[in-house]
Amino acid sequence: MAEPQAPERRGWRKMIPVATGLMALSLGAAVASAGDGGTAAPEPPTLRDVQCVEKCAGIRAATEGSTVQLSGENLSGVDEVTFAPRLTVAPTGASERIVEAEVPRDAATGRVGVSAFGTRARTEQELEIVDESRIPEPGEFKLDSVEATPRKAFYDAARSPAVSYRFQGGSKLDVRIEVSDAATGKILTSFVDSGASPNTRNVAKWDGLTADGEPAPSGRYKFRVGSLTAGKTETARAAGFGFYKYRFPVPAKHSYGDGFGAGRGHQGQDVFSRCGSKLLAARGGRVQWNTSQSSAGNYVVIDGKGTETDFFYAHLQQRSPLEQGARVRTGQVIGRVGDSGNASGCHLHFEVWSGPGWYEGGQALPSVQKLLKSWDSWS
Repeated sequence: MAEPQAPERRGWRKMIPVATGLMALSLGAAVASAGDGGTAAPEPPTLRDVQCVEKCAGIRAATEGSTVQLSGENLSGVDEVTFAPRLTVAPTGASERIVEAEVPRDAATGRVGVSAFGTRARTEQELEIVDESRIPEPGEFKLDSVEATPRKAFYDAARSPAVSYRFQGGSKLDVRIEVSDAATGKILTSFVDSGASPNTRNVAKWDGLTADGEPAPSGRYKFRVGSLTAGKTETARAAGFGFYKYRFPVPAKHSYGDGFGAGRGHQGQDVFSRCGSKLLAARGGRVQWNTSQSSAGNYVVIDGKGTETDFFYAHLQQRSPLEQGARVRTGQVIGRVGDSGNASGCHLHFEVWSGPGWYEGGQALPSVQKLLKSWDSWS
């Protein structure tokens, strides 16, 4: 299929890419070069929030020996954490967006700060320091059940991965939810379900992001649940679920046709299926183009959320009902399999383009068949 050129834009601006996409190159630890041949200074740290995550009296209420978590940007270089009144400790862990530290003896209520490469930042919120007697006993929380819903979830889908749980206790509690790798037990992220009620069903949703703010890798995970005050979480077999960053776009019975480089400027992969079969968004994002062309027929281009990658869907049975610029979720119906344009038999012609995007300086990826078959294996 001869590839269409992008039509002239008509009022809608392409969204700015916010993260390296599907097949981005690894940049290692390179630093920006200054005009005089030196290196640019590291970005200063910024802080958004502080929360207690172990031995807690509340989300922002802690005592000596409690573990607190600071969130923000450019935190991997943090070497000091400062508590009121000017008590400094070394962090117990630091990544680009998360720093953890233990509350020192004689700490007082106040804002918490960090230092990295000689620059400092402080939280807007105060951390309340309370007497240890304020820390509830762990025995007040007894987990009855915990279950993941749905058991298979996709990043940026209409239905977020969630945990349903029930516990015994005497009053409402702040509950700590952890997402762990099912195979290794490594904790990817944690969050707090505030004011959860005992002896009833509670549901907490996960946004699919790790503690560093990036979409979690495709794989198997488990939810773990426990009282925020205790710092101990529990799980069960029913708490396991699959989480995937992409979804196969043809959920009906299908077969693979011509692939990348098959002639006639073929820059994608053909997937044959019954005429009228649903087409799903492989990744959520925004509709960049929704139009027709003599070769591609009816086609749609979607900017992938959280990537620089564009996804091209061609030969749709009819024009997609989605408006240009519309927000799309992973797995959302975007059209139907057809044979519009220069097509022999009903099929989807699918392309994946690297940043900065489709006919905007990016390139169609030769690995498109490998990617599709990977998504096919779990969708």
